[in-house]
Amino acid sequence: SASCFGPALSALGAKVKIASAAGEREVAVADFFVAPSADGQRETVIKPNEILTAIIVPASVGVKSATYEVRQKEALDWPLAAASVALTMKGTAVAKASIVMGHVGPVPVVAESAAAMLAGKTITAETAEAAGAEAVKAATPLSGNTYKVQLAKVAVKRALLTAAGIKV
Repeated sequence: SASCFGPALSALGAKVKIASAAGEREVAVADFFVAPSADGQRETVIKPNEILTAIIVPASVGVKSATYEVRQKEALDWPLAAASVALTMKGTAVAKASIVMGHVGPVPVVAESAAAMLAGKTITAETAEAAGAEAVKAATPLSGNTYKVQLAKVAVKRALLTAAGIKV
């Protein structure tokens, strides 16, 4: 499901291989999940005559990554919100970042502006908190899940700190 593996694989730049009788195609995990607009619609780009045959994760030498999940309880439960990050570092500064949130919508949410603001910066509690705030800035929660905005903000901050090796 999108919530299970979508954010982490998206952050790492993974692709999926989809096959049918007509051949194979590759799709970025970030583009694999789709929000259905009507009952009965699929939640992925897989067509009725296709099957997912492989997940391709690029080599991540020099990439620091982490996923942080906010859960109500520890036992067999879906997270309330999650964030996955991948950081390519140049010394102590971020050369490139990827931030993807899960469990906050029907598909993983890529936080491009939050990732972009980290370029050239060192991950600290302050920069991680600012990125968390930026990641949820455009959030439009429904009436019953407004609390998820704060949870996602914290998940982004803690995932960044964990990836940077800073104790959370």
